[in-house]
Amino acid sequence: MEHSITLPAPPELDEYHWRPARREDALAMNELLNEIESVDRRGWVDTLDERERDFNDPTTNIETDTLLGFTNSGKLAAIAWVFPLPASQWEHLVFMWGEIHPAHRGRGLGSFVLNWMEARGRQILDTRPRDLPHNLRANTTDNLPDRIALYEQHGYQHVRSYYRMRRDLRLPIPEPVWPAGITVRNWSPELDLATMQSVDEAFSDHWGNVPVDEQAWRLFYSGTPDFRPDLTYLAMTEDGQIAGVCFNEVHQEENRILGIQQGWIRSLSVRRPWRKLGLGTALMCISMQAFQQDGLEYAGLGVDAENLTGALRIYERLDFTVVKRFMAFSKTV
Repeated sequence: MEHSITLPAPPELDEYHWRPARREDALAMNELLNEIESVDRRGWVDTLDERERDFNDPTTNIETDTLLGFTNSGKLAAIAWVFPLPASQWEHLVFMWGEIHPAHRGRGLGSFVLNWMEARGRQILDTRPRDLPHNLRANTTDNLPDRIALYEQHGYQHVRSYYRMRRDLRLPIPEPVWPAGITVRNWSPELDLATMQSVDEAFSDHWGNVPVDEQAWRLFYSGTPDFRPDLTYLAMTEDGQIAGVCFNEVHQEENRILGIQQGWIRSLSVRRPWRKLGLGTALMCISMQAFQQDGLEYAGLGVDAENLTGALRIYERLDFTVVKRFMAFSKTV
């Protein structure tokens, strides 16, 4: 039977009390995250719907995989959350997500939260076979030196960088040029499972990719309120296969708070047999045209800076520029 990890808090943290997260904490968590964003300027806005999805994530045991820190007055000051991810072809991975309210930093909360997440992550990984490396991982933006130093002091190494990129849709958008035998259509419900399978296959050879099952796909992709089927495009072969997907979203709440009208390219994928034919570029162009027609002013996306398929070069040729850099830190245990 699983049990939660209990670590003794140092005396200087006596003013905080700790317990697992509860669904009714979602609002307080979201308020904390948006207060953090106002200071850290990481470039995104958290929403209450995202917190609800975290509680619905079937991979997480809320009782054992989460910890919240409250002040004696009941104010939420810290979040610790670990996500035991399905095994990939490279590793068994636990992703760690920790947050500290800016007013409570510099007191040792960051180290305490990281130590708790690592202890719980090790406990989870101890149940996995030793056929693959056991890794703990966490992300941060490169403008947070204190967090970077915290990871390094605890033995985590910078293993990967990611970019958040943006493109002004007032710039000319090239006309899409489709490879022979390819037609394009919008996503529709009867193709949801095939879309998932196509995306999963296309990303199977990408570093850090985690396989997606139907439940996770619908929870985090096609079942979210941000998903825009009318802006999402599938490249179809003559025999009805999906060769590539540009899966697109519009984050209305984030756009409202940031004062921007942006479409978000959540995932651009091309299956291996149809790579190097210009299909990714064509899917990007038709998506940007659709964003523009929908009244959006910018297109945004995230990319692995070391992506081996050349995605970064495609985005740069299409006038995307880097607006934020993220760093992945990892420890093998």
